[in-house]
Amino acid sequence: MYEFFKNIAEKNACQLSGVCSIHPSVNSLYELLLSEARELAFYLVKLNEFKMSNKEAVILLIDVLSIFLINTSFNQKKYIELFKKLNSYKKEVKKSYIGYCSNNQLPCEIINANFEINDNITINELIEFSQNNIVIRQKNCDKKKFRLFELITIFARLAAIDVVKIKKFEQNFNDFDYEIIRFFALTNGYSIRDEKIIRRILEFSNSALKIREMLFKVYKERFGDKENASVNISPSKGHCILVSGDDLDELQKLLNTLENMKIEGLFEDDVNVYTNGALFLAHFYPYFKNNRFLKGHYGTDNAEYDFSVFPGSILITQNFIQKIDSLYRGEIFSNKIISFSKVFDIQNDNYNPVVQSALKLDGFNKDLEKKYIDVNYDIKDVNKIIEEFKENEVVIITGKVDFETLSVYENKKIINLNCPCEADILIGAIKKLKAKNVKITLFFAQCNLTSLFMVLSLLGQVDEILLSNCPQALINPHVIEALKDDFSVKII
Repeated sequence: MYEFFKNIAEKNACQLSGVCSIHPSVNSLYELLLSEARELAFYLVKLNEFKMSNKEAVILLIDVLSIFLINTSFNQKKYIELFKKLNSYKKEVKKSYIGYCSNNQLPCEIINANFEINDNITINELIEFSQNNIVIRQKNCDKKKFRLFELITIFARLAAIDVVKIKKFEQNFNDFDYEIIRFFALTNGYSIRDEKIIRRILEFSNSALKIREMLFKVYKERFGDKENASVNISPSKGHCILVSGDDLDELQKLLNTLENMKIEGLFEDDVNVYTNGALFLAHFYPYFKNNRFLKGHYGTDNAEYDFSVFPGSILITQNFIQKIDSLYRGEIFSNKIISFSKVFDIQNDNYNPVVQSALKLDGFNKDLEKKYIDVNYDIKDVNKIIEEFKENEVVIITGKVDFETLSVYENKKIINLNCPCEADILIGAIKKLKAKNVKITLFFAQCNLTSLFMVLSLLGQVDEILLSNCPQALINPHVIEALKDDFSVKII
């Protein structure tokens, strides 16, 4: 079952197309976006000190932080439009800040970016400026501070992803917006002492844990309590749609679209929906488990291959983070802020075109022999183990680990969370074990963005953390260095 939750950029999945790393030009463009975001964060924090804010700028900044740009085949027009919008808000907030300082005869702190954009700015010009900017930033920062800033950046981005997901269900949810921005703004502070940065990272871990718990709460309210699942992994005959990423909101909207179109008599044939990648988790919620259109899960840990052989339309959700540079674009749709080139954009959450496309395509021409994956959502079992727990220390393992690796813990009590939905179980287990004053060792057997966010959120919460080595395509090696050298996380 864990084949669906392997590292999303591990070598055996990306060597086929030779895209195990991010192209330098793409990296430069994303760093430029982050540079503008840092400046905007700086001025928003300064404005907040005067009890002032810019709501639209805050919303935009959280959205920008939630973006991962790793494919070379992105929509350049969308990128430039977003960059201009970010730059415009930065200037607006900066002007408000300087204006307040001037009117009240207060000293102002200014970041001198020395970069002006015009309406005809090109991607190549942006790349050139960004590359120069990266060199300057690295020169101004010693090695330790630079890696701490990289850790803050990825941590703020992962927290922003969860906040954006929550906002899709709770539009007025802004409890953590400013906290994320204030945390991210630290990366402007070259003179801040390393000890203070480390302390702020540990403080933010508490907030990140609360954000994740809030996300679980929202999902529970909308989709029900997670439960055991028997997930069909064999396609059925008929028209089909593949949904990839981890966005439950978009999956729900697509299923609702199918329901409404069926009621209105807009199609008669069956249209079967299959999840792909991390959306496997949808099958644990009663709402999705009992939906008549959601038939099962399809694919491997390599989206590029899955997309190339799937005979229906494909929906890439907002938080899809895989490299598909070598993929021929067919009937693929996306709602991403910066979508892929040659992909149809979803406009105003209208998923009708995805369904209409599926109806035009042949789909699967026959039923295959039914195969299922049975997975237990074992929160009751874990709770029972913890309630009866008498030992002084424990090793909690998430993911699949071989016996040789486990041999070093042969004299310790081990709890192996063998369910792919273990994040909420893990948080609950740690709270109960800490109340019993148990020494806790965490072992994350897979490294992806989800496990990395859990590691960061649990810094200072447990006694020891071990993490399997991470794919460089998604996680900057400087982040791993910071975890290892500044927070004593052991990299396996």
